[in-house]
Amino acid sequence: MSSTLSETSLVQRPRRFFLCLILVTALGALDHTIVATALPDIAGELGSPQRTSWVVAAYTLAITAAMPAVGALGDRFGRRQVLAGSVLVFLIASVACGLATGIEMLALARFFQGLGGAGLLVLPQAVVADVVPVRERAAYLGPLGAVFAVATVVSPLLGGWLTDFASWRWTFWINLPIGALALLFVLVAVPGTGVPVTSARPRFDTVGAALIAVSAVGFVLVASAAGEAGWTPGVAVGAALTAVLTAVTLWWESRCALPVLPVRTLVRGVVAQCCALGLLAGLGLFGALAYVPMWVEGIHGSSATVSGLMLLPVTLGIVAGINGSGLAVRKWGLWRPFPVAGCATAIGAGAALAVLSSSHPPLPVIALLLMLLGLGAGLFMQVVVVVAQDAAGREAAGAVTAGLSFLRELGVLAGAVVLGAVAAHGLGGSTDGARTAAEYGAAFTPVFAVTAACFAAGLVVALFLPKGRLGRRPDDRASGGAAAPPSA
Repeated sequence: MSSTLSETSLVQRPRRFFLCLILVTALGALDHTIVATALPDIAGELGSPQRTSWVVAAYTLAITAAMPAVGALGDRFGRRQVLAGSVLVFLIASVACGLATGIEMLALARFFQGLGGAGLLVLPQAVVADVVPVRERAAYLGPLGAVFAVATVVSPLLGGWLTDFASWRWTFWINLPIGALALLFVLVAVPGTGVPVTSARPRFDTVGAALIAVSAVGFVLVASAAGEAGWTPGVAVGAALTAVLTAVTLWWESRCALPVLPVRTLVRGVVAQCCALGLLAGLGLFGALAYVPMWVEGIHGSSATVSGLMLLPVTLGIVAGINGSGLAVRKWGLWRPFPVAGCATAIGAGAALAVLSSSHPPLPVIALLLMLLGLGAGLFMQVVVVVAQDAAGREAAGAVTAGLSFLRELGVLAGAVVLGAVAAHGLGGSTDGARTAAEYGAAFTPVFAVTAACFAAGLVVALFLPKGRLGRRPDDRASGGAAAPPSA
């Protein structure tokens, strides 16, 4: 009955529901990078310029560590309740950020802001799994992915504008009107769905949530230290400890009755393949994008503004890919061609960038290849989320969605470290200092080669995906829909 009521509610108020998800996703995505251009002003007012990186790292740490927990909490207690709580935590933390009187206070507030932000990025996708039939789901998730991609690119520009014309504190105050509206929409437009809580259900996996959080924090710290200082003995020891802790975490989660991170589901069948594709996309695409502006500036001598604008074609490609594939899946139900075609497209774009890197290609050619790289990843980024949700079932939709987001985030971090190390090696051990255009071109050839290799591995995974259609049956609803069985 709850499923029927949920679907009826969605039919009656689709615009409010969709606008709610857009607002919530934009709110979480903006704060990923909005403070990047405000850091010099923050350091000038609060002091401790050597600690300004804490402001960015605290948010990344919290959002990565909390993703699996908020997904599992939504499965257990209802996604509307947990989503509303996440928005509220995010808003309270934003107020604390705006009132900060020191770097330490600002970093702590940003950590709590990241805890709320994890729910803003994970739960909208899980809410869609509650109330949208599986065949329609990719069309809903496509615009959410587009909002995230656009907000990530636009937010540094918005942060710089607010800092120049008002104050760096407005990078946090701006969250209040948007967040208040988003909270209102969550309360009135999101159906109150979720798995009923009964006394017979196991307790929430608090130990697992803590282990995952500590492991994620260890991974982020090791990745950050490796990116800044290289593979020093201290970093190696930290990596070894993190690996041991991760092994303990996986052991615990594989034996828990109601795990925060459903390891047994994530490593089985099509869900495992979707997780691998998400991880490889994070590593190959977003890891490379962190250094594209540096490469463009190095080979062309362009300004930071021009080199930064070269990320816009990537965003356009991602937006076109996720929306085009979502609409196609809704119309025909076929989903397997998109991971295959997407990986193949990204391989071609990455390989072309690697070949042309040292020959100083003109900016229009770079923009076209970057757009194709984004298009390739966009063709399957949201499709694999839908397929994994469908294969796992509604009761685990939140945890599986969070697990995919968590793995993709780890892929982004690992990609930034690995590709940064590759670039630094090509530039003589550092990405700082004056270098010639030829040196930059030669140094970034292996960076794009690694990007192409990541998508080549993704293509191998995609070729082994099962064939079939989503929502083959007319009555295949979101609450009960399982993916159509593979065809022969």
